[in-house]
Amino acid sequence: MGDNKIFNKNLAMRLVTAFSLIPLVLFIVYRGGFLFNVSIVVAAMLMSFEWNRLTQSSSNKDRKLLWKFVGLFYIALPAVSLMYIANKDIGNKVIMWLFITVWAADTGAFFVGKLVGGPKLAPKISPGKTWSGFFGAVVMSCCVGIVSAWVFNSSDRYAILALTVTVGVYAQVGDLFESWIKRQFGAKDSGGIMPGHGGILDRADGIVVTAPKIALVLMFPDYINIF
Repeated sequence: MGDNKIFNKNLAMRLVTAFSLIPLVLFIVYRGGFLFNVSIVVAAMLMSFEWNRLTQSSSNKDRKLLWKFVGLFYIALPAVSLMYIANKDIGNKVIMWLFITVWAADTGAFFVGKLVGGPKLAPKISPGKTWSGFFGAVVMSCCVGIVSAWVFNSSDRYAILALTVTVGVYAQVGDLFESWIKRQFGAKDSGGIMPGHGGILDRADGIVVTAPKIALVLMFPDYINIF
């Protein structure tokens, strides 16, 4: 009974935070330009603060230095990738698609995992994640891919569907990687700036992994045509 109350309270906080922030994020993406770039820089700075606080518990100076080096790429690469995507003619549409895909995958993983349960996906890394949640993420990504093919009126609907599902899968990989990092330092969350969600690193883990891959895809003109 107590666990259900905690879960319901946490879920309520997650929903309030999500419904408050999602419209703001989509508005910033839609406006693009200076507002978007400044927002990315601010987010990267906050993520750097969380990263430093998370990794400073290491007593080994060489190990601490290594983690700071990893953090530089972990945060800077997706930030630069998002700015690169935003500068494309279809950049705001692609970023909206990317964000919505990652959010949908995370939502599918969370709710299906909680409702269905079953075998653990990676118990040594993240005991709460299940295979049912993983497939829930894939199904939600597939739904977004189908809608995206229609919204974009894509010239290759199978390609955008495949790319959307791939993003959903990689988003789960990013979630696991973030969990693994936190496990190295015995932390549950990277921060507490987002009630019910933890820190920005906790919520951006899927974007961190997928943004550089989409930026790489857009470097090839043939792939831009699918949007």
